[in-house]
Amino acid sequence: MDSCGPEHIEVLDKKINALGDALAHLGQGTSLKELLRIIRFPGYTTPAEFAFSVAMLDSMALQTRMLEQMGDHLLSAAKQVGREQR
Repeated sequence: MDSCGPEHIEVLDKKINALGDALAHLGQGTSLKELLRIIRFPGYTTPAEFAFSVAMLDSMALQTRMLEQMGDHLLSAAKQVGREQR
């Protein structure tokens, strides 16, 4: 099996760092902090808006768990590849 050259590693390095930066920014939770402030305004939500908000938050939480699981699987697979080459 052919191995990738340095240019492939550079592409992966950039993508991994960009994803890490995006996740770090997301992890600051600034949007959610602002949302917590807004929901306290008098008359913020109707029953329909409440249902929509709950559905969106549940979906975001599920996607966050899936993203964490995907990262774990990617790391686990990468560790297996590294062992095979040694």
